[in-house]
Amino acid sequence: MEFFEYSNYAQLIIGQFNGSVSSWVYFLVGGLCFLAIYVFRTVGLYVIATREGIGHKWMAFIPFFSTYYIGVCGQKNRVFNIDTRIVGIVAAALEFILVGLYILDIVSSALVDPYIVYTTEDYALPGQQFQITTAALDEAAMLTANPSLGWAGWCYNHLYTYVTGWLNFLYMLVMVVLLNCFFQTYSTRRYLLFTITSVLFPVQGILIFAVRNNRGVNYAEYMRAVQERMYREYRNQQTFNQNPYNQNPYSRNQYNKPTGGGQTQQQQKPADPFDEFGGNDGGDPFDEFKN
Repeated sequence: MEFFEYSNYAQLIIGQFNGSVSSWVYFLVGGLCFLAIYVFRTVGLYVIATREGIGHKWMAFIPFFSTYYIGVCGQKNRVFNIDTRIVGIVAAALEFILVGLYILDIVSSALVDPYIVYTTEDYALPGQQFQITTAALDEAAMLTANPSLGWAGWCYNHLYTYVTGWLNFLYMLVMVVLLNCFFQTYSTRRYLLFTITSVLFPVQGILIFAVRNNRGVNYAEYMRAVQERMYREYRNQQTFNQNPYNQNPYSRNQYNKPTGGGQTQQQQKPADPFDEFGGNDGGDPFDEFKN
């Protein structure tokens, strides 16, 4: 799948500078990019499988099998309690079907290319003018010249809309589940970022290679350990009912201190410094502050 994504990117970039380049150039550039990223992916999966003691490491090097092997390496985490190996099988099967459909689309496009009519229309907006070129298949001319190309015409007009597009959407959903489990296992703190990036952009192999040295963990156990550590730190910071000397300030009466003979004597209450202005023993008997 990433091969076709790189080919499309190559077509978009190279086409900006030279629109007359043959489509085989796009496939060549896309193939080289795919091969480079695929090496990162296989090495990453192989290193992970070797460290975790996972068998059948040869699957990491074979297309479609390596997609299934991502699920094998991510078995420590599940979504809706579904075994990631099953998710890997579904993803690999959809990938295989989609590659076949893309090849079918390329072949059908090449067969009907002589019968494609390009129409250029002028459009004008306030202050600017531009042209839009559209392509449409002349099915009548094609069937007159070669009636056996009916299937190719249908593929050109409807294959992506009714089949490939929907399967590609389903494939992306399955890959989200598969990569979510994988990166939860080997990149617990950044699993969501790595999952979304891997699905939206063809950099899955680089990210798998980046986490190859991380130890696989169960995400639920990891979060439980994090919460326990945070709780212990929280308890250690609490000083409820404790003074700076680690003693309970309510354990004894501050006005009754023990004497040497085991008896208590009441601490003398300090004199009122405002007695001369009418304290507790004199002054205005209706003083609202008098005790």
